Amino acid sequence: MLSALKKGDKVVTIGGIHGTIQSVREHSVVLKVDDNTKIEFNRSAISSIVAAKEDKEEEEKQENE
Repeated sequence: MLSALKKGDKVVTIGGIHGTIQSVREHSVVLKVDDNTKIEFNRSAISSIVAAKEDKEEEEKQENE
């Protein structure tokens, strides 16, 4: 799972912080947790992926139909 992380994925850290991945680095990811707040975490701190960017776009598309 950790190697499959990509920009736009919604994730939860092991500390319970929810955010959206803004960038992926070799050993870390940068999460956007609020409008003006970004935090860098080790990849190993990611507990789960909530939804991918594509999933969100598909849901929005279905809502508009």
